[in-house]
Amino acid sequence: MYAVVEGDVVMYLVIFTLLISFYIFNQLFNVPILSYFIGLLAVASLIISLKRANGLYLKTGVVFLSIGLVLFFLSDQPLHTFFLHFHSMLGLISLFFMLPFIHSLIHVGHFDTQLNKLLTLHTTSTKQLYQKSSFVTHILGMFLNIATIPLLYTSLKPSLVSLKEDVRQNIYTRNLLRSYALCLSWSPVEVLVSVTIDATKLKYYQIAPVTFCLMLIVLMTDWILFSRKSKQLPSIVQLKDARTTPKRIKRKTLQFALMLMSFITLVSLIDTWIGKGYLFTVVLTIVPFSLLFSYVIKKRKQYIAVSVPHWKERTVHLSNYMCLFLSAGFFVDMLIVTNSMKPVQALMMSISSHAIWVYCVIGLYFLITALCGFHPLVSLALLISMMAPVLHELPALPIAIMLITAGTSTVMFSPFNVSVSLLADLMKVNPYRITRWNIWFAVFYISMGFMCATVITVIFYS
Repeated sequence: MYAVVEGDVVMYLVIFTLLISFYIFNQLFNVPILSYFIGLLAVASLIISLKRANGLYLKTGVVFLSIGLVLFFLSDQPLHTFFLHFHSMLGLISLFFMLPFIHSLIHVGHFDTQLNKLLTLHTTSTKQLYQKSSFVTHILGMFLNIATIPLLYTSLKPSLVSLKEDVRQNIYTRNLLRSYALCLSWSPVEVLVSVTIDATKLKYYQIAPVTFCLMLIVLMTDWILFSRKSKQLPSIVQLKDARTTPKRIKRKTLQFALMLMSFITLVSLIDTWIGKGYLFTVVLTIVPFSLLFSYVIKKRKQYIAVSVPHWKERTVHLSNYMCLFLSAGFFVDMLIVTNSMKPVQALMMSISSHAIWVYCVIGLYFLITALCGFHPLVSLALLISMMAPVLHELPALPIAIMLITAGTSTVMFSPFNVSVSLLADLMKVNPYRITRWNIWFAVFYISMGFMCATVITVIFYS
């Protein structure tokens, strides 16, 4: 049995690695014949992923694949072109493939543990804890992604032991998910941000200042709302940790800030140089940057020892993403090839002269699709295809703001999103309960994005 399992692990590792490696090579050197081979590897990856994928990823993937196959056989496409319709989502899959290398850098550099200790340093009130936790969630979430939620949940739990269970659950929901969603809005390695940048043909430095300022306004609003409620809550238990030193925490925070700014600068420079799109540039930059920064902090050997096993482990578990995104990419391609998008595209064209209506549609679209179980990246891919005829006629920056705010807002409330499902499992509650607690704040966040997009449109595009 063990040999069979071990053999499966090697198979997944080899096929997934070949797929991403050839995709990256072809993006750099554009060898047309490789497109068929990459498509063949994508189909092989999809087939083996169906065996290991589970839950909503499997169900949604099978639905997308089934509809895509029907559309392909109803179209007049030559049979040999079948393998050419699995490329559109390989960019974002490549980013998931590379993320373990940056995760390992955070771990080896002890950025996660030192920032985590900040939570209990001189903390005596729920207001202080809430604000510190928001800060730590925000900083770590940009690079650790979903791993931030269980890490912070475990850290917060001992400090909140004196509060009632329903109060604790409400704090976890508000604190972790809202801060996590907000940090994604300007994270340089967030896939939704990268896809939006490529779709609107903007640069990261054009979008990030606006989404960062918008994030600050929404985050401050959340803090103000909680501070009013926290007056009714008792003091929390202050935990002592002899290993916690303010100087070390400050040093690690500054190192992390240096890492973040260095990464953003390097990606922006390489993006300008090679011109292959922001998402692909992030994929290309992660490994060399991680190796270089591990050398700067004098952890190179330890980084290599940790990152390679972690990458192998995460790559083997990419089946859910392979199943969902390869199927979704095929489905979207078939909608375009068969002109099935035309009625929706006609609707978008009819309202494109009134940009504000388009912003409303984007906000409502993400709210509805999130509640229906669509992954935000799948929703984004579909929406970009729907808007393709008019996307570059609309104000680029406001459109990017709406796509990012509406897309990342789903992290707070969608009962089918992995962040909500994970936190619900940790708290042992129904995901729809989290939806009820957070959906109004998600609507507020989208509304703030709408207001920001409208103001920019009126001032700069009228």
